[in-house]
Formats: sequence, structure tokens, C-alpha cells
Amino acid sequence: MLRSVAAAGLVGTGLTGNASATGDDWHELTLCASGDETFSYHVEFSHGVKRGGTYQSDEGDEVSKMSVHGAVSEERCDSFLFKGKIEDYDLDGPGTVKVNGKVVEDTSGDDEDDEKDGETKEVTFCAAEDDTFSYRVEVTGEMMRGGTYQSDDGDEVGDDYAEGATAEGRCDSFLWTGKVKDLKVDGRGVVKVDGKIVEDTREDGDDGGDDGDDGDDGDDGDDGELDKEVIVSSPGTDEQMNYVIEVTGGLEKLEPNEDGGAAVDNVSESGGRIRVEGTVGSGDDRFAFSGDLIEVEVPDAVQIEVRDR
Repeated sequence: MLRSVAAAGLVGTGLTGNASATGDDWHELTLCASGDETFSYHVEFSHGVKRGGTYQSDEGDEVSKMSVHGAVSEERCDSFLFKGKIEDYDLDGPGTVKVNGKVVEDTSGDDEDDEKDGETKEVTFCAAEDDTFSYRVEVTGEMMRGGTYQSDDGDEVGDDYAEGATAEGRCDSFLWTGKVKDLKVDGRGVVKVDGKIVEDTREDGDDGGDDGDDGDDGDDGDDGELDKEVIVSSPGTDEQMNYVIEVTGGLEKLEPNEDGGAAVDNVSESGGRIRVEGTVGSGDDRFAFSGDLIEVEVPDAVQIEVRDR
């Protein structure tokens, strides 16, 4: 079943999941209007909510066991105390949202962002190696096929939405304009916007032990077959450029058409991922890998090409 998510860079800026999901501690949520306009909100929580905090909410603001619904205006604020994490939310109007004093959502500059709505962006859905990742995304502008990875004919693309599924480490890409109105995903995978991960469900449902071999978390099943190849180059310049990429599976450095000299590639492992801190110039760097590739720090002049082996 598809579930709603609010991914950073898509629907909001990652308000969901900001607090601990243990449910043991109380966290403060504060919603403040920017200027004279009304800032309306509806927020749902995983472990409960109650009135309290720095600013007193009005009696007209509705507080149930698991959600709050209300509005504030003229630069005033409402505060609530909640346990667990924020599961879902809907905001309308200019304002800011804070969790424990830290701004996690700011809609006060939405008018300034309108001029960027016409820009074409790429959204990519990538499944975990051993799972099916289903998705549906709706936008205010136009949705089109295209991008880094080709979607299947069975994936449905309308004027303002895309719906489909991918599996076993494969990815689907689409091009879109405007803003994302709604995003729903099901299964284990990642969502990327212009190469940056904005939603990651690969750890969902693990419950600390579903992987079987906890000691090799992140590598099991991926190192056996390095079925992809990444080629890193800088075709527009001979100047040496630094880059950082990571993969979620295994990685092996292939014989490069490289520059030599100061062009050194450092490979390390951290947090279940393999990290490459490399330098590329007149030649290229080539790596065989499995799992997903994440562009951590890649300058505009550096080109990343992924192909099947």
C-alpha cells in the first residue's frame, strides 16, 4: 500500500521524522505566522500530542490524541508538546515550523520561489536490491518521461503525475516542473531530486534484525555481483576536479584511463556504505559497483555516467 511521505526538496523540507521515534521524550513543536497573513496547519504524530510549550495555543485550535489542527496570524505562534515523530502535515500560508527551537519548515518565502517553478527538475526512484519500490508523485506543473534512468512502458505518466514501480536495484527517472503536491511510496528504496536523496526507506521494516547477518549490514548480497559501472570524467576541462560518491553495495576500482600524478582516489567504508573521494582530470575514473550510487559532492564540471556491466 502506498503511504504519504514529505520528502526534503519535494513536499516540504523534511519536517517528518525530525524527532526521535522512541516515544519516550516530549518534544516541542512551534508554528509561527510570518506577517499579517494567516498560517494554517494540520500535523499528525506517531505517539501523541498535548497542549503546552513556549506559546499558548487558542481554544479554537483542535488537539486530539494524535494530531493538532489550527491557525495563527499576525506573527503570533502556537506551541504543542509531542512524543515520537511527526508522521504527516499540511501547511497553508506563510510561516515557520520549529521542533525543539530548530526551524524545520519555512513557507514565508514561497512567493520568491514561484519564479523557479518553471525550471525542469529530475526525480528518480530507486529500489533496494531485493525489493519492489512503488511510487506515485503529483506536481503542480508538468510531468514528463526522461532523465538519467528510463522508466518502463508499464509506468504510467500523466500530464501532472507519474505512477509505477521498480525493483532489484533498478531506477526510474522523470522530469517535472512546478512543485510536488503529493508523494506516496511503498517498499524499500530512495527518492532523489537532481541526484540528491530526499527520501530513504531502505531501513523501513528492518526492526533491528530482518537482514539475517547483522555483522555485515549493508553489504550482504551486494558484493557478490558488481553489475554496474560508473565512469567519472570532466570532459569540458583538463583541470583536476575533486568529487565524492558513495555506493550502498560493493565496489571495485577498474583500470582507469586516468591522469596519474596527483590524481589519487581514496576508497573507504563507513556506515554500511563505500565512499570514494577522487580526483579526475584529462582522463576518467571507472568503478564496478552494486546497490545504489549516491552523488555526495560532484561539481558541475564532473560528469557521472552509470551503465550496466
